[in-house]
Amino acid sequence: MTAKRRPDRRFLIPAVGIAIVLLLVLLRPVSLARPEAQNPAQDRWVGYYMVLRPTADYELGGNWETYGDTKILNAQRQSDGRYAFTDLEGQALFFDFLPPTDPEDPYSATVAFQSDVAEVVHNTHITDTGTTHSLSGKLYFGPATTPALSQQDYIWTAFQVYQREYGSLYLTRGQSYGSGGFILKQETKYTSTINGSTLQDALSVELRMEEIPRLESCTFFQLDENGTLLDQTTLTEAEALALTDGSYQLPLAEGTDCILIRQDEERDGQTYTTLTPQPDGSFTGDLWFLDERGIGVQVMIQTISE
Repeated sequence: MTAKRRPDRRFLIPAVGIAIVLLLVLLRPVSLARPEAQNPAQDRWVGYYMVLRPTADYELGGNWETYGDTKILNAQRQSDGRYAFTDLEGQALFFDFLPPTDPEDPYSATVAFQSDVAEVVHNTHITDTGTTHSLSGKLYFGPATTPALSQQDYIWTAFQVYQREYGSLYLTRGQSYGSGGFILKQETKYTSTINGSTLQDALSVELRMEEIPRLESCTFFQLDENGTLLDQTTLTEAEALALTDGSYQLPLAEGTDCILIRQDEERDGQTYTTLTPQPDGSFTGDLWFLDERGIGVQVMIQTISE
């Protein structure tokens, strides 16, 4: 299984990234301060906010306002630190440039990101001429449960997320896409002059959209080294979506050499995958179910000793 756990919190640059920044402080005394944004053209593009909706639904909720010549929807920071856009439910993949925790130390500034997708990778590359941040991930989706509608009756809209100089976020309307998988990628560059030196910074965000079938159930066949069936367990769609932490605990039968997983798909029949043991004898893997809207929900498979 290749899918990784979908993060549901905001993450900061790892400690090694901070160490690199501190090293650069010793090499060149510069400030990370950014020019103050005075209009939308000076705000920083930071990523995507994907919204899935019926093609016949042209109305967008929320308190949209005019900002310069652009219609925008401001983000609201929640108690858990995440951002939300009023009446516009979607999946996020965007940066959040945080201000310095110490006003006297610009190098205490950090870069976070908000993600509702899988297989997220965040890299930071720092040189004497500037810093490049890159963010990538994958969003799984498929048919909704609405009987009267098919996947062709839904569209994705890639809203563009921007951040003002003082930190607040907002989004603007973006391009819409039909069914099937596709890839979104954008890179922006910006310059600043500090202590007489011009720095060239950049950030890029890549989002891969992958369509998957709706699973009705998954059956786990535990086999010994001779292929003899030791135990059989079925996880239904309803049971998978009811898991509060996204983890499914599978009791491990003694002598299990491998676990064969049969995925019963709603429309496309059955597919099979195999789990092999970890060095400690346990089995782990990921499965993807779809919620009623057709958004992928990750389920982590973990075996436990009986």
